[in-house]
Amino acid sequence: MKWAKNKDFRKLAVILAAAAVLAFGFERILAFLFYGKDSFFWGRYAVIFVTLELFACMVCFRDIVAKKAETAALAVILSVGTLYAGVVPASTGISWDDEWHYNCSMVQSHVINPDVTKAEYYYADKKCYLTTALEHKNYDRESQKATYRKVDQLYHVKEKTLPGRFWPRYRNLCYLPAAFGLWLGRLISLPYHMTFMLGRWFNLLFYAVLVFLAIRKLKSGKILAAAVALIPFNIFMASSYSYDQWITAWLLYGFCCFFGELQQPEKKMTVREWICMLAAFVIGVGPKMLYIPLALLTLFMPKEKFVSPKQRKLMLAAVICVSVAVCAKLALMFVSPGSIQDTRGGEGVDAMGQVSYIFSHPWEYTKTLLGFLVDYVSLKSAVHHFSNLQYLTNLQPTAFSALAVVTLAATAFTDKNEYDLKVTMLPRIVTYVLSFGILCLVATSMYVAFTPVGRNTIGGCQYRYIAPIMFPALYSMGSKKALDKIKGKIKLEIKREYYNGLVLGIYAFISIHAVWVYAVNLY
Repeated sequence: MKWAKNKDFRKLAVILAAAAVLAFGFERILAFLFYGKDSFFWGRYAVIFVTLELFACMVCFRDIVAKKAETAALAVILSVGTLYAGVVPASTGISWDDEWHYNCSMVQSHVINPDVTKAEYYYADKKCYLTTALEHKNYDRESQKATYRKVDQLYHVKEKTLPGRFWPRYRNLCYLPAAFGLWLGRLISLPYHMTFMLGRWFNLLFYAVLVFLAIRKLKSGKILAAAVALIPFNIFMASSYSYDQWITAWLLYGFCCFFGELQQPEKKMTVREWICMLAAFVIGVGPKMLYIPLALLTLFMPKEKFVSPKQRKLMLAAVICVSVAVCAKLALMFVSPGSIQDTRGGEGVDAMGQVSYIFSHPWEYTKTLLGFLVDYVSLKSAVHHFSNLQYLTNLQPTAFSALAVVTLAATAFTDKNEYDLKVTMLPRIVTYVLSFGILCLVATSMYVAFTPVGRNTIGGCQYRYIAPIMFPALYSMGSKKALDKIKGKIKLEIKREYYNGLVLGIYAFISIHAVWVYAVNLY
């Protein structure tokens, strides 16, 4: 076994070396044929290198792709995500609210040293981010170089000393990965534009590792979990300054723990496994506590999974207590609705007035809510948003968004095996009830905080809010029995290495294409 691992490492080293050499040649050929004999461009080189590297790994490590979907998913997430983190311009104004998330990460990275430079504040300035991606400001290489020189000069000018330290608390734990990357960049004296990229990359690294650990918990549905993690807008947010990757990855881990246990009814669940599952839900919902009802799913773990009735009672009590505590903290925010009001919704936004409207017009609001949700979860919305990478793609989907939707739908119904038969209907039904409840809560929160009073639509409810419930909803949709019936009518046999490789390859292609079209080609 040790020899085999060493052999795999040697094979990987050869693949990476060969890809590095070939990528240089292909970059020169493309530049000569299609880019007017352009000089060497590392962004073009990076995209070609990742493409060659992933293709070679899929072919040369077919056994790993077939048997270790989590390892293959880790490689794809890190490879593709690194392109987003490193090739897309080092600036805010790329993803939703990234200037705010960057600012929170930056301040948190100064817990030890409170002295902040002008370069660090530069990326939180509206002058920096308002026109970056939407108007391609500083996208050409010369402008980028000039901007980076300016930022690196400002890095030596102290702006101010923070009056108070931004210690990690429950709601801002989500900024720890990016904050660590920013701190590390300063520690090793990187130019600040590279430190900025390193912060984005550590967000990606955290996401990739947690997704890897989550998929390992499953016996069935591994490639479905990987596909959800690789949806273009998910991996894009994971490679940006955001808290979405924190919520999505932690909740995916919690759901994979839950369904992984259900897939093994004869196995007893240890205290450590239960704590890890519950902690995933509690930690994951910190930035958006509206998702806490999802933790109630763990109450439906069969009693046979517990070592003793006492252990079951203690663990169920822990779930209820923790859920109540988080709900109480959330309720405090809604006692004073004005505190959650978002003025970006327009002049008619009045949280207190909106709450009053909902209670005085319950039927009208119910029709508004259900009408919105029908469109929100529709196929049309999925096609529009799966590869809508916010400002990077000018608020539009890429050319292959429909392919991403079709691939995920097909995977949801075909990624099944004998372990899937052991998951009963009750947890599946509860999953849909809780998911619907979460969608109602999220939409209502945006109606209160962002939408003018009395409107018959809901504003500001972005599609990314649906990401945390995608895996459990899709996993609960199909069954092994249904797949067997389909197989009885249609010849549906494909080797696992081809099946897994095809799904992972499609999502890798869509994201790589987006980087090429919306970043590299604009340089």
